[in-house]
Formats: sequence, structure tokens, C-alpha cells
Amino acid sequence: MSVERWLWVVRFGALLAVVACGGGSDADDSGAPDAMADASVADAGDAAALDGATGDAGADASADSGTDSGTDSSMPLPRRNEGSPLGTNLSGIRDWVPSWPFVDVFKTSRGWISGSSSEWDDGRPVDVDAEGWVRSLAAGQVARALMLWSSTHFPEGQYIVLYDGVGTLEYRQGASRDDAASAPGRDVVDFASSAGGFLMNLSSTDASDPLRNIRVIMPGGVCSDDALSYCDASSPCGTGTCESFEDVYATQVFHPQFLSRVARYRLLRFMDWMDTNGSEQSVWADRPKPSDARWSTHGVPVELMVELSNRLSADAWINIPHLADDDYVTQLASYLRDNLRPDLRVYIEYSNEVWNGQFAQAGYAREQGLAASLSTNDFQAQLFYQSQRSVEIFQIFEGVFGATDRLVRVMAAQAANDWTSTQVLEFGAAGAHTDALAIAPYFGSSLGGPSERARVSAMGVDELMTELSTNTLPTSIGWIRDQAAVASAHGVALIAYEGGQHLVGNRGVENDATINALFDAANADPRMGDLYTTYLNAWRSEGGQVFAHFTHVAEPGKYGRWGSLEYEDQARSEAPKFDALMNFIDANPAWW
Repeated sequence: MSVERWLWVVRFGALLAVVACGGGSDADDSGAPDAMADASVADAGDAAALDGATGDAGADASADSGTDSGTDSSMPLPRRNEGSPLGTNLSGIRDWVPSWPFVDVFKTSRGWISGSSSEWDDGRPVDVDAEGWVRSLAAGQVARALMLWSSTHFPEGQYIVLYDGVGTLEYRQGASRDDAASAPGRDVVDFASSAGGFLMNLSSTDASDPLRNIRVIMPGGVCSDDALSYCDASSPCGTGTCESFEDVYATQVFHPQFLSRVARYRLLRFMDWMDTNGSEQSVWADRPKPSDARWSTHGVPVELMVELSNRLSADAWINIPHLADDDYVTQLASYLRDNLRPDLRVYIEYSNEVWNGQFAQAGYAREQGLAASLSTNDFQAQLFYQSQRSVEIFQIFEGVFGATDRLVRVMAAQAANDWTSTQVLEFGAAGAHTDALAIAPYFGSSLGGPSERARVSAMGVDELMTELSTNTLPTSIGWIRDQAAVASAHGVALIAYEGGQHLVGNRGVENDATINALFDAANADPRMGDLYTTYLNAWRSEGGQVFAHFTHVAEPGKYGRWGSLEYEDQARSEAPKFDALMNFIDANPAWW
């Protein structure tokens, strides 16, 4: 298996854990590739595993966000991100990610698995309609849906399963139906994550009235006077009443614990919500829709992303699928113009890390750039096509919006290689249509390579923290300084589409139990919060503007330790990275 293919596998393995980067280099932390070399992760040093997110180059939204009536999803919440200098990438929508953004967790379920009474996965296709609901079952076929999987941190308690049509649902693993409390169309299901995931088997369905429109509503509710406050029998509301999720799920789409955890960020990068890496979307008719059975297999609809941004008064960072045609871009821009609050801004980025050779979008850009004779060098042709298509997209948005005051036009580049920045900023008309240069200056990835395996495995947490603070972090700060000079020379802002620590093994080291235990311990050590404070202070002092951390929630493991939180309701006192991010917001009102 080639190194690049191995890194692709790692990347998607990490996506199973909410990935940002899959690889890192065996090269020295400071070693950027030769200017005319392909930027595969194997060649690119610490920046080579970065996964795109950008920040804000503009001012705070100034409109009054009003007050919230509790559960009306059309109303903005009391603003908690005024002056915040930070954004976040949102975790990918997957059944195994211990974040619960939606009250209806079926939206996060895995795609249907065909099985039988004797076989878990028999490989047969499942007959589904355009929205993903099962229309019919073959003889002996069972369609399985997995939710709340592979983690013991998902909320336990009584879930309500609502459905239309006629058929039979059965529950296994950590889920069991309370038959006495259930009725047709409404199952009461007790769930214990300690006993396994939430397994739902559709074992029969009436082809003339198929069982469909399944909603799996979480336990608890929301306070009527505060949509950021979760409530249940053990956590009553202070003044308002506790409204059951079953009663308000249609309007209280987002879980209040999720809302409260992301409310301080000025910007939300939706790269993983949009399933940007390797996206096959090209025409507007094939986009994700609110009526889709689930949002885990095709991406989250733009309608939901806009609703979340509007509620939280957060700017929206949108990653355009690399195959999207001009009509797709025009329709998307039109929806954002008409539905995102006019006091909020849209960050526009063509795909994600088009410079990074491990992603399908990089190969596509290389092919298109060579076919158009943009350069005879593969990597330069790739970057030139990224720049060209970015500008085409920017121009469509400019035309749809009629101005640029609501737009932040983002050109992303490789943090460790400022040559990539000059290439994308200086090609064609990029200079006249770009507002921000975005990088992802992670620190620590060089420590996960095979050449460092013996040295790192002999370290304790104290030695690793010293290595991070005295070597890898200063290297990343040097990249920031160099990239700030490029941005200044081209009259654009420097922002971070992603960033944070990058402790992950690669090319076999990810299976080293000793190093994984060391990286896990360092990630949870209070001194990691101190490193983040030093890191973010340097970002500010070197000229960076908004910084979008990667990522919101992810459990630590062999494919990385990306989450600021390990699970949605983790105590802040147990989450040093999240605590450092919140403290930085408090101490550093936006300085640009």
C-alpha cells in the first residue's frame, strides 16, 4: 500500500473518531516540502495532516439578537459570543461521535445494514425511497440502524421512538422496549450506553404503508425560558418550566447541551457537517435535505446550518464541494443571502485542503489544472486550479449578494509551506477577490512518525510536555510568523481554518500502545491547557485573526485526540483544551 493510500485510510479511520488529520510526517517538524513537490501528508511535515477550517476577518455582528422564547427555533438566543476571537469546527455527524447536536438522534444513525436472523451483515441492498426510508424488505431480511455507538458517554434513560406506517421495530444491545408503555407509532425505549449501543432492527414493513419517518427523541427537555438549558427530573429549571423534548422536538431541533457548548464561538466551520472531504455532490438537486432520513451519510442540510448560525449569532463557514457546478454554487449563495441573518457573515472556501494530496479533491484539482495547462508541474497545477476555481466561486457569491460586506472569501494553504500561499494568492485574479489567507498551524505531528518512535516511547508525560513547549510549538509559531508576512504583503487577513495539538501516530505508530497511552495522558494533562494559552497568545501577537479550533467533540484514540471535549457534557474542569479556549475568549476580545 502506498504511503498516500495509507494516509487516506488513516484519514477515514480518524473520521471514525472525528478526524482532522491522519498522518503527519516522518520528517522534522519544521520541514516544509520542496516548493514544487506534491503536498501529500508524508511530505509536508506538521502541517500535512491539517483539515480545513477558517476564521473571521471581519467585525462582530452588531444587530441586536433579541431574546429567546425558549423553544422557537426561529428566534436567536441571547448572544454569548460578542467579541469572541475564536471559532470551532463542528464534529462530523456519525453514530459513534459522542456529541449530540440534535434532539432526534436518528439523524445521526448509520446507514441501513442488511442482515438476517443468522447474519449481521449479509451484503444485500436495502430498498429505500428518495429520503432513505425502507420501502420493502426481501424475504428474511432485517434492516439495522445503529445509533449512540461505541461510547459509554451517550446519555442514558428513556428514549421515545416515533414513527409512521406499519411494521415491526426491535431493539438490541443497550436498548430495550418498555412494552407496557409503548403503543403503535410510539415506542418507549430504555437505553443504557454501558450495555452497548442503540441497535434498532426493522424486521417487517407493510409495502403499502411502510414504516417510515422514524424519530428517536432523547431523554429530558429544555427550559421554556432558556433554550440553552437542559432539564430533567434531577436538573429542574430555575424559573421556567421543563418542556419535554417529545413535545418540542419539531422546533427545538438542537440539543441545549450542544448549544451551550458552542455558544461562545464567533464562527462555526461546517466542513465535517458537509462531508466535504471526497464529497460527490455536484448538482443542487442532490444536496442534503431536511427531509432526509439521516444526516450522517450525505451531510447536514444548509437549512440546518443556517438555523444554527442564526440562533447562536455565529458566522457560517461554508465549504463548497469540489465537484459543485456553477448552478449549485448560485443556489447555495442565494439561500445563504436570503436566510442567514444579515448581520452575520459567510466564509466561503473551496472544498477543504485542496493542497493536501491525501484527499480526492486534491487529485481532482491536479487533473483539472494539468488538463487546462495551468502549469506543467503537478503540484503547482493543483494549486493554480484551487485558486482559479475559488475565484470563480467568489465571483458567483459576489454577484448573488451584490456586494462583499457579508462575505469573507477564504484562500487556504499549507501552514508549513508559505510558498503554497503565494501560489494561490498570486494566480490570476485571486488578489482582487480574496479577503483571508487560512492555515492550520497544528503543533506536535512530527512526534508520531516512525523515526521518532523509539525516542517518544521512552518519554514520560513531563518529557513530552517539555518537547512540545520547547520544540514543536515554537516551530508552529514560526510558521504563523512567516504566513502572517505573506498575508500582510498581499493585503489579506491571516486566519486559522483549523489548529490545536496534533498528537497522533502514523504509519504503524498509531498501533503503539505505549505511545497512545502517552499521547492520551498528555492530551488530558492540565499543562495542555497552558500550552494552548501560549499557542493562542502567539497567534495573536504574530498577527493572526480568528482561529477555528479542530474540533468540538471527539474521543481520544489511535486516530487522534482532536476534540476540545471528549464528549458533549464533559465537565470543563476535566477538559483542559476546552477550558483554555474559553479562558482565551474571556481574556481576549477580538483585536482586529
